[in-house]
Amino acid sequence: MSVLTARIEALERSVCSSDADIHTANLAEQVALIERQLSKTLADHTSLARALEKYEALKDIIEGDGDMELARRALGITAKAELILLNDDALKILSDLHTIRDLQPRISQPEYVTAADLLPQVGELEKQHAQQASAFRQIVADISSVVDKYHADTEAMSEMFIRWDQTLTAIERKVTELEAKSHSQA
Repeated sequence: MSVLTARIEALERSVCSSDADIHTANLAEQVALIERQLSKTLADHTSLARALEKYEALKDIIEGDGDMELARRALGITAKAELILLNDDALKILSDLHTIRDLQPRISQPEYVTAADLLPQVGELEKQHAQQASAFRQIVADISSVVDKYHADTEAMSEMFIRWDQTLTAIERKVTELEAKSHSQA
């Protein structure tokens, strides 16, 4: 009842107000001004105009003779659906509800319900992960050290082989020269 009373009081304040914007001499002019404002609002908001047209067509059934239960029974499901769907926001709310209903099974997973119970285990896993990450970094550093040492040893051996090759090449040249001299003298 308080909502109805509040609406009636708001209507009375609106009709009988003495706002600075409303300069009318009598109640009839105020009503005419309000009707013009309503017409302008309906022209600006077509969904409200459609709602008012449908309301006017169903006014007797909706308001009834004071028996709300009879009025609810007399109003068909299609008419009720049309009244609900007059508001564009109702369509958005219905689509949101449909989306929420589709997501509900995913939200109600048992894993989510037990998540709070698993928090201590997560803390332990985080500690283990930190230790394993540290060990991994150490192993990577050790492997890098071994690989660097391997490359250094390989490079040193390559230099030794190059020196040996140069020495053997020099010896072969000397032997070839000596053979050529011994063949030329013989």
